[in-house]
Amino acid sequence: MRRFFGKQEDGQVVLEGDEFNHLKNVLRLGVGAEILVSLGDENEYACEVRALEKRRAICQIIGKKVCAGNPRKNIVLFQAITKRDKFEFIVQKATEIGVSKIVPFVSQHVIAKVDENKIDRLNTIAVNACKQCERTIPPKIENVKTFDEVLQSFKDFDVVLFANERAEKSDKAKDLKKAQNIAVIVGSEGGFDAKEKDKFTSAGATTVSLGKRILRAETASVAMMSLVSILSEN
Repeated sequence: MRRFFGKQEDGQVVLEGDEFNHLKNVLRLGVGAEILVSLGDENEYACEVRALEKRRAICQIIGKKVCAGNPRKNIVLFQAITKRDKFEFIVQKATEIGVSKIVPFVSQHVIAKVDENKIDRLNTIAVNACKQCERTIPPKIENVKTFDEVLQSFKDFDVVLFANERAEKSDKAKDLKKAQNIAVIVGSEGGFDAKEKDKFTSAGATTVSLGKRILRAETASVAMMSLVSILSEN
């Protein structure tokens, strides 16, 4: 069945905006069609379309089950801002891999910007990725943070890892099965400078090597998230 994001009103499920347009005008589904709807919780709801109004579809819940695709761990990606196309790619893949939150931030070598309009687009990308990978709760995408704000947030995590192309092999990954709250930090196209790396480690982060080859920012991000998700059994 096709997947949508909706909301509940008076005991019924309502699809509006892009979701309604996709159902009615793109897929051309009508009254009686059965669909799966995400309502922002851990469940996925089987619904039947009962009515098509001018700007919304009214559906009735006919079944529900816990969604197996939602993350088991709280993995937060702190991603230094990259160019737009790369950041959109990272958001899509972070959603598929199972990240709970994405925090864009500014570091020394960042040259791109993320404004509120771009955040809205990133949220749309995350929602669409949720449909593809069958999760019902999209990752939260926060407004841009400063480097110091990222450092201050380390206290909220059991493990903090950052990708360092010059790091030696780290054994910290062995702790990931027991960790519930995990932070992953990846740099922009220019990476982090030496002072930033020192600040990370002084604040409690552990460096992680992704091998002897130098990776692009978006490749490093996907590699880090995949490594952490697998080793933490997310």
